[in-house]
Amino acid sequence: MYIEKIQFDNVRYNPETSAFETLVKISDGGQSYAYPVHVTASLYAEFGIIARGLAQKARALHRAHDPGLRLTRRADPAGTAPRRTARGSIIDRLMGRHAA
Repeated sequence: MYIEKIQFDNVRYNPETSAFETLVKISDGGQSYAYPVHVTASLYAEFGIIARGLAQKARALHRAHDPGLRLTRRADPAGTAPRRTARGSIIDRLMGRHAA
């Protein structure tokens, strides 16, 4: 299991639980997984400590046999990527020109 990229959604502080919480997205093997995680810390804690704690919790959930709540999405599902057409080819067809 190789984690290619870790991203944080909006990190917010919840004063009710005295914790920072976010949705952490992990890219692994062509799929994207998202885990809701939280870290108990003071409102004035350093962001590096908070980010490290959030990333460690998300990695632990990702590697767990039963990860619990997570969202899964393929990076590029077959047949759903938008088709790209070269701009010149449309203009050439409209003008009656053929590609060389």
